[in-house]
Amino acid sequence: MARVTARAAVMQMIYEHLAGGEGGEETLQMVYDELRAEGVPGVEAIRDNEPGAADRAYITRVLDGVVNHLDELDSEIEAASRDWRVERMPKVDLTILRLATWEILHEEDVPGSVAINEAVELASRYSEPASGRFINGVLGTILRKKEAAQA
Repeated sequence: MARVTARAAVMQMIYEHLAGGEGGEETLQMVYDELRAEGVPGVEAIRDNEPGAADRAYITRVLDGVVNHLDELDSEIEAASRDWRVERMPKVDLTILRLATWEILHEEDVPGSVAINEAVELASRYSEPASGRFINGVLGTILRKKEAAQA
């Protein structure tokens, strides 16, 4: 399965978990069924609605990372978004920002530009038309800050 499919699944699981759901195995199966119905690339090839071991590891790592580092992620997002507090951001956009910020800051195998591009794609699929530009700008600022700190 493509990472894009796992990313869409974990985005929905983060959203559910932060809305008070459990985000467990039942949710994962439901998400994959929904992704298949939406025609998300890569999900149609999954047998018996099951993601592979690598995708499960990625989903678990990112879900746990976002949930356990929420304050850090929100602080980075808020610092990078001019005049926007996380409380005012649309929940879908905030979920996408949290996911991509986690990837930029903590997933060494995901280039920052890929995390940004995938976040913009998620926004185009699940959010308002203008959200992609906002998400791109915020994540670009976070990536530049990270790259400057490493230089």
